[in-house]
Amino acid sequence: MLSDKSGLLWVITLSLTSLLLFFTVPNLQLSFDRPLIAGGEGWRIITGNLAHTNLWHLLLNLSGLWVLYSLFREYLTGCRLPLLLLLLGAAVGLGIWWWCPQTQWYMGLSGALHGLFVWGALQDIRYRRYSGWLMLAGVAIKLGVDFYSAGESPVSALIGARVHIESHLIGSGAGLLLGLLPITLREPAPKE
Repeated sequence: MLSDKSGLLWVITLSLTSLLLFFTVPNLQLSFDRPLIAGGEGWRIITGNLAHTNLWHLLLNLSGLWVLYSLFREYLTGCRLPLLLLLLGAAVGLGIWWWCPQTQWYMGLSGALHGLFVWGALQDIRYRRYSGWLMLAGVAIKLGVDFYSAGESPVSALIGARVHIESHLIGSGAGLLLGLLPITLREPAPKE
């Protein structure tokens, strides 16, 4: 019974931790900052996912987390959610480091959330829920629109920064790879 609620407990914990960090730690101490990472502050590869440009940015990301949890909660039991977010966050940070040398700073959870969405859609497909195919098509269209708009959108005005579409692509790719791996992230089919 507890493992059924563990995903919810992780979402609540991450939400409260993100809010606490936002209101107590300056974003510049957590953000992905290329010169500081090069100078030895490697933790920023991960903590950049927990920093946000403003309260709207944080609330949008946390809302996305709650929506994804509600869509995929049966797959996010035990320690699966924090493990996935850690892996996806690391993939986004490392991907930005290696493949986006023009990116000097990055903040936000949206890259990891895109990865979680793709991973969840693949779980649906694995369990023969054909809505997973629709979700994959939807995220592919969204990424295409983001790429076409070059990160400029009404959301960019709201969060006070360009939407970092590269992180969305990297996160989606990492979610695809994790979703295709038949390792410990997979449990027996959820109850109908």
